[in-house]
Amino acid sequence: MSETDRRLPVQKLVRLTAHAGRESELLDALRIHEAATRQEPECIEFTFLQAISNHGPFVLLEHFADEQAFKAHMQRPQTEALLKAGLIATVEATDVPYLGSK
Repeated sequence: MSETDRRLPVQKLVRLTAHAGRESELLDALRIHEAATRQEPECIEFTFLQAISNHGPFVLLEHFADEQAFKAHMQRPQTEALLKAGLIATVEATDVPYLGSK
């Protein structure tokens, strides 16, 4: 990967499901996580959504300045704590490629 490629924004669409009966706990944890992540210096966007009809799955929209910023996010204490809390049953992440001009 060239230096130019590493400076491209990283965008991800992440689908999380909570363990049965822990949906409200995950909702609370995601609210805290969202607020903390938005304060990260190279976070461009971070938000999450929850379906009205089905409260189990959540969708996260993640957008960071580059791969280095995303890796730093994944190593931050709030991210590690969320992943280790035992609230998440499944995680499906999709990279959304940057299609804008360089």
